[in-house]
Amino acid sequence: MGAATKHKKAFLLKHPYCAFCGGVALATTVEHCPPRSLFQDRQWPEGFEFPCCEACNHGTSNEDLLIAMLGRLDPFTELGDRDGRQNGLMHAVSKQFPDLFPKLIPSSAREARSRNRKLGIKPAPGRTHLETPVLSVPAEFHVAICTFGRKLAKAIFYRDSLTIFPSNGCLFLNWFSNEQLMLTGKYQMLELMREVNGVAPQLARSGRLLNDQFSFKLSMSPQKDTLALQVVLGKSLGFVVFGSTRPGAFESSYERLHHEHGKGPFAVIASSVLQVQPDFGFSEHQIKPA
Repeated sequence: MGAATKHKKAFLLKHPYCAFCGGVALATTVEHCPPRSLFQDRQWPEGFEFPCCEACNHGTSNEDLLIAMLGRLDPFTELGDRDGRQNGLMHAVSKQFPDLFPKLIPSSAREARSRNRKLGIKPAPGRTHLETPVLSVPAEFHVAICTFGRKLAKAIFYRDSLTIFPSNGCLFLNWFSNEQLMLTGKYQMLELMREVNGVAPQLARSGRLLNDQFSFKLSMSPQKDTLALQVVLGKSLGFVVFGSTRPGAFESSYERLHHEHGKGPFAVIASSVLQVQPDFGFSEHQIKPA
């Protein structure tokens, strides 16, 4: 028996139930969340392995692929592709989502010019606005972010509490692209939550810090029944997940917010009371690639 097999067997003996489907299924695999492909040279943070059933592990592989590609995009430097794997990820995404890439590019020079001017982007000499586009983020990315946010929130909840997030718990998500970074130098939601108490750990593998690629801050009630998770992926995007293990605890607030503000700022990504709607309230965002 190899070392990897021994490690998996010992891990699953210690963590016998899936952390992602409410503990109703036995864990037969070890899930890496965030996906290893998000990180340079596949060096993911230590301690980010989770017990998982086959359905939860392999059922989100396409979304993981999109998140890995999206999370590596960097409008400021080329650090998102230090290992030279970005093109391979893009090829894999194109294979799985053959209609996706045409949706990313502006349909006209006028649209590209308008987007670039909004963010203060000037094409390099000899290049047009269409050759230096701000990418649209279509619904496929939005669904992937919601799927990843739900999985990550459950994973980090389990990591912190060693308790499986219940299948009837509720989770809401709000995400924002690096358009905010380019316009203001910060994510506005994270600034609003700066004073909220929480734990923001240093993430590393073999002594190499990884917070420039993935970072989070977890705020949890003393009873560990309410959480707020703030997440940043490189220089690409950020999101906040609010949740409760108590069915119906947040849903009434969501209904009031929806009534007062139309579609509201949140997507419902887990609930036993409200319908899970990964496209709910989605409006087109933009993101600047490397």
